[in-house]
Amino acid sequence: MKLRLSTSAGRWGLFVLAAAGMSACAQGEEEAPSKDLDPVIQRALNDPIMVDPDLVSQNMANSAITFEIGQPLPPENSSPSAINAAREEAIAQLGGSGGLAPLPEGEVTDGLAAHEAINTIGRLRRLSPPQDCVDAARFSAIWAARLPQALMIYPRGSTKEAIGVDAPQCKLRAVIYLSPVPATDVLAFHHAKVLDSGFRSTLSVGSGWHVLAGSKAKARYEITARSLPSGMTEIGIVSLETF
Repeated sequence: MKLRLSTSAGRWGLFVLAAAGMSACAQGEEEAPSKDLDPVIQRALNDPIMVDPDLVSQNMANSAITFEIGQPLPPENSSPSAINAAREEAIAQLGGSGGLAPLPEGEVTDGLAAHEAINTIGRLRRLSPPQDCVDAARFSAIWAARLPQALMIYPRGSTKEAIGVDAPQCKLRAVIYLSPVPATDVLAFHHAKVLDSGFRSTLSVGSGWHVLAGSKAKARYEITARSLPSGMTEIGIVSLETF
């Protein structure tokens, strides 16, 4: 015997099936996996623990403010127009080309050792700061903006790494930045700035490195520069004032 559904019963059945389908979809949406983690967070979770002492500058577990070392601030620009613009700004900061001072005669040295060249930690240790001052230092791009006025980075420089501290016993800054301008031009700018601020200044050259260094009272600085295979100039600035 065949059973026949009435039109109303058929419609009711379709309604029940549709409602069940919507419910299943809703449950499926609630159980859908969450979106992928932000790439920066994903990298932080997946990166191996730093145990190599040469990589200590990248282990920022105790840093209050940190930044991604591999991301230049601002982006690097090595076009001829960028180089000319940077030079013009540098001359303007010195009050004109007459503000430039010839670099001192360079003493021949061995340059920087590999552990000194690798990062800001290596650079700042060249000034032999107190250990408690080094221990209190923290990584942050803000230290590039907090360099002493006499040691501000060359116009349009691209900060790669920065560390510093303002402590009762010391003020410490170490910054590495890039510039498309040749090393001798960058150093001439820094040399003029430090002389104008009353620092003494000496220059040493060796193994591809230029090192400008000087002191004034309890403040010392060192500026290291070298040309990279990319054509950019890498400059490191370290300043230390003890109390």
